[in-house]
Amino acid sequence: MTDSERIHRFLQRARARFLLEMGVRAGAYAVAATGLAFLLLAFLAALAGPAASWPYLAWALLAACVVVGLVLGLFRPSRALADPAAVARLLGGRVPFAGDLLSAVELAASRTGGAAVSADMAQAFFAGVADLSEPLPVDNLIPLRPALYALAVSACSLLFLLLAVLVGPPAVGRGMRTLFHTPTLFEGALVARDPLVGDVRVTYEFPAYTGLPRQVIENSTGDLHALRGTRVRLEMQSLRTARRARLLLGDSGDGGVVNVEVNRGKLSAALDLRDSGSYRIWLQPFLGRPLREERAHQIAVDVDQPPEVDVIGPADRLELANPRPVEVAYHARDDFGLAEVALVYRVNGGPETRIPLKSAQGAREVRGSTLFEPATVLLTPGAQVAYHIEANDRDEVSGSKTGVSRTLYLVVQDLRHDTEEYLGREHEILDRLIGVLADRIELDGGATAIPALTALASLRQIHDGENVTVQRLGRLLDEQRHSAGAPKAVGSLGVGLLRLGKALRDEGEVLGLRPAKLDDSATSALLWPRLRGQAARQVAELENVVLALDDLIGRQRLEDLSSMGEDLVAAHARLRELLQRYQASGDEQLRRQIERDVRELKTRIAELAHRIAEVKTRNEVSPEWTNMPDPRKALDQAARLDSLLARGDAKSLADALAELGDSLASLRDSLTGNATSFADARFAQETKATADLTRKISDLEGDQRGLAEDSRALAKEVDAELTRRLEAQQINQLARAKQKLEQIQRTLGSGIPHEMAAGEGAAASVRGNLRQVRRLLGAKEWMEASHEASRMADGLAYLEKLANRPSAEARPPSRDLLSFAGNIGEATVLARELAADLARLVPPGAELMSLEQRMRTHSLGQRQSGIEDKTRSLSRELGGKEDVVPGAALAKAELEQIANEMRQTGDDLGQGDAHEGAGRAGEIAEQLARLRQGMGQSGATGGQASREPVRIPNAEDSRAPREWRQELMEAMRERAPEKFRDEVRHYYEELVK
Repeated sequence: MTDSERIHRFLQRARARFLLEMGVRAGAYAVAATGLAFLLLAFLAALAGPAASWPYLAWALLAACVVVGLVLGLFRPSRALADPAAVARLLGGRVPFAGDLLSAVELAASRTGGAAVSADMAQAFFAGVADLSEPLPVDNLIPLRPALYALAVSACSLLFLLLAVLVGPPAVGRGMRTLFHTPTLFEGALVARDPLVGDVRVTYEFPAYTGLPRQVIENSTGDLHALRGTRVRLEMQSLRTARRARLLLGDSGDGGVVNVEVNRGKLSAALDLRDSGSYRIWLQPFLGRPLREERAHQIAVDVDQPPEVDVIGPADRLELANPRPVEVAYHARDDFGLAEVALVYRVNGGPETRIPLKSAQGAREVRGSTLFEPATVLLTPGAQVAYHIEANDRDEVSGSKTGVSRTLYLVVQDLRHDTEEYLGREHEILDRLIGVLADRIELDGGATAIPALTALASLRQIHDGENVTVQRLGRLLDEQRHSAGAPKAVGSLGVGLLRLGKALRDEGEVLGLRPAKLDDSATSALLWPRLRGQAARQVAELENVVLALDDLIGRQRLEDLSSMGEDLVAAHARLRELLQRYQASGDEQLRRQIERDVRELKTRIAELAHRIAEVKTRNEVSPEWTNMPDPRKALDQAARLDSLLARGDAKSLADALAELGDSLASLRDSLTGNATSFADARFAQETKATADLTRKISDLEGDQRGLAEDSRALAKEVDAELTRRLEAQQINQLARAKQKLEQIQRTLGSGIPHEMAAGEGAAASVRGNLRQVRRLLGAKEWMEASHEASRMADGLAYLEKLANRPSAEARPPSRDLLSFAGNIGEATVLARELAADLARLVPPGAELMSLEQRMRTHSLGQRQSGIEDKTRSLSRELGGKEDVVPGAALAKAELEQIANEMRQTGDDLGQGDAHEGAGRAGEIAEQLARLRQGMGQSGATGGQASREPVRIPNAEDSRAPREWRQELMEAMRERAPEKFRDEVRHYYEELVK
């Protein structure tokens, strides 16, 4: 390495050291200046508030500081120290040979340029300078203390900035955030203390499904309140010059932005209401920052509620002996119209089945009733059906919503299970009684071979056991009497049990005797002969009870089989109906239903075959009543249906189903014949008593139907007379009524004086009365129109009182008020005249009748009283036949109720009310018919299962009695306080619905 290169390397080290020191110092001061500049800028931003220009200004300041730092600390020093001579000059007084160093650098440059310099002298000079510079440490020549001082200043500046942000005034932190935050339209706008818009016009276009007309609100505050999905159009006048406008949604403008059309100071915007919230007007002027409103306009969105649905059934939990149609009433209502009402049910927790009831077609209220009859084949004994009413609304915005009523339950009693339970208990008692009978016969036959003391002890044991068994049988019979689903204890069993109980009590009295001063041997010797004398009677009574109980068990078995046969025929009829519907529609769901029903039918036929085999095996009835057809043929025919259904051969399936129907009908007829024949042979007394009772009820029914027919004929005559009288008066009466209504309407049409602002509600109520009177007159409902006219007169009288009330300010009434008071007084008189005319138009029924017709109604009332006496006599007669005739106790109670209704019917007829009497008489005849049809049927098995629909009890109770309705009408005429007038009126209207 030459001496010149050694000098050049020294200068390069010095240059690098100078660049480091200058760069660090310049960068540190640039950072400190940047921190102070940002602090000052933050104060300015906090004072001015958010603006879109702050981020640009902040980033521009940062970029300027970086550029200045780079220029002062890197680019300028690098350029200035690019020449070695500049480095040598900068070293200046830092080295003692600074002049030689500079001379060496310049000499090397001159030699390079061709200057004439002695080589040896130059070389010697370079060597001396190189030797002097090489041992010098550059770090000592160029210290970094100024750079470190600059770094300290920069650190202090940054620390001061950090402390100012963290613990200084909140404005500093807010200003720093503002500097680097791009504001939203809401944040970047100035808050206007004065209104920005005026003359706000709001137009509501409600969803189409509501059927509501367009609504326009002039001079609105700008607050919006409507149903979800409503289209709102805002039109307003801008109070500031603006080139652009927006609606900022949400309290902080975070809900979105709605564009506003600006046209010559007119602003218009449209938005769809979805959720509640608020909005503000935002304006961008031609110059300056945007403006926004200080107070937000509220947006209240109403959500369309689901429909309200009520359901009324015969009971919340209805238990039926057999599947029957059930009447269900429903009431659905919705604010904006219903789409569909359906009944939904679920069997035993299975899938839901929906039955459409009514297409509401937008009606806001739907009432109705239906006969609910789920798939009866699936309703096996013990099945539970949960059902309710659903109503869907027509909400096209949020989607159709469903209103659901409470759930009602329908339970099919498992009467066959109850029958089996009772039969099992009866069999156990029968076995015990047979054992007791055997013990008595054995004791009586061997009495001479055992001592009297031993025989007496055995008899006591037999007596106690028999007494316990007889008590159990008595409790069982009493339980069956009071259980609707239990087989009835009939025939001679009840009488025989009473006689057996008396014999046991007599025997117990003898067994309880113990003469004084006698030991057990002497007592036994005295009592045993006496007890042996009663043994024959005791055995005879016990035999009668055993035979009666055995006959009852046999009858219940045969009636159970007969009932199963009836059920099979009913199930076959249901299956045939389903097949016809399937052939007509080809519905796959119906085919699956048929498959389920066929499986159920096969199961029932197999169960019947099993029961028949059990009856024959147990020998519970004589062979003459067990000669039954073989159910296996019907079972084979039912099994054949599966294959035909799988092949889809509808014609062959219909033929096979017809053959199965013939087999089931034959099986049913045979089983029913056996049960009837057995009852006639073994229960002749009961059969005779039941037939006699049925005949007497039939006679009562015939008399009642005759009375009802005569009453209806008389009522028609009265109606004809009323029509004839009204035809002559209707035209004139209608003309006078319309004339008076027109005069009243003109009075109300003139408006309410300003002094009577409080009477506007009463005037609106009177206008409603007037419209109602018009409607009732058109429907020719004279009496109701009269009542409505009376209410209208009360309302007009109240208005008249308000008009004549002295002013609280002691000012004389105005001319308008005096004129209004006079007109209202005249209208009140007209309304009362109208009510009186309409009331006279429909006289009471008795006034319409001739003398001959009134005598006929009196005669009909006497006839009803005579039928009532016969009914009560028959009820008393049934009181002593509870052990002979099945259901006698229930029939007795029902006859008493029917007799009470007959008394009311007789009173109606006696008072000349032919219409009411005829209606009640017909209903009583139907009650007697139902009672006659149910006589003689046992609770679980006897007779064919009723298919009469289960009606809602007291369904007519919604029609209040005439006297009560009249009292309500009178109460409604009493004036209520003004502010409660509409509520009181609504209350009375609901009462009389």
